Amino acid sequence: MLTAAIAVAGFTACNTAAKDTAKQDAVNLNKYVDSVEGLAPVYTVGNWSALDNGYQERALMAEKTAADLEAADKTALEESKAKYEAKLKENEMQAKMAAATPDYRQVLRSRLFGEGKIGNDMKFGFVTADNIHDVYKNFVNTVADNKNNYTREDWDEIKVLYEALDTRKNAVEKDLSGSDNLKIAGLKIRFASIKATHRGGTKAAENEKAKEQ
Repeated sequence: MLTAAIAVAGFTACNTAAKDTAKQDAVNLNKYVDSVEGLAPVYTVGNWSALDNGYQERALMAEKTAADLEAADKTALEESKAKYEAKLKENEMQAKMAAATPDYRQVLRSRLFGEGKIGNDMKFGFVTADNIHDVYKNFVNTVADNKNNYTREDWDEIKVLYEALDTRKNAVEKDLSGSDNLKIAGLKIRFASIKATHRGGTKAAENEKAKEQ
C-alpha cells in the first residue's frame, strides 16, 4: 500500500508539473503573439524574419506540450495562432506594397549619388579624395535641376545627405588637392544659395494646389 501511495503521489506530481509546463509554454506563445501584434507595421516588415523565428520556436514548444493543457488554455492557444496567421498575412501584403512603392528617400539618394551608392546605413565610404569633387558637383547640379520639384520632406532628406557628405569631406580633406578644395567651396556656396530660396518645393506646392482645384 505504501508503494502504491508513493507511486500515485509521484504520478500526480509529474502530471501537475506537465500541466504547469504546458501552461507556461502556451502563455509564452500568447504573450509573444500579443507583442508582435502591437508592433508598428514598418518594424514588422523590416524585421519579420527574426520575429517569425521567435514565433516558430515558441510554437514548437507549445505544440509539444499542448496535450497537457486545460480546455480554456487550449482555446487561448488556438486564438493566438489564428491571430499570428492574420498578422502574417498583413505583413505579406505590406511587404508587397512596399516593394511596389519605392521609398522616396532611396530614390533621392540614388539620384544624388548614383544607383545603390547610399543605402539606409548612410555610409559614404565610396567617396574619396579623388572623386569627392565629382560627387559634390553631381549632388549640387541635381539639386539645382530639380529644386522646384522637391517637397519639404525631400529638402529635409537633402539636408541630412549634404551634412553627411560634408562630414566625409572632413575625413578625406588631408588628401584633397587645393584645386578641388576651391571648386568644392564654390559648389557649397551655390548649394547654400539654392537651399535658402527653396525650402518647401515651390513647384510641388503649385502642383498640389492645382490637383485640389
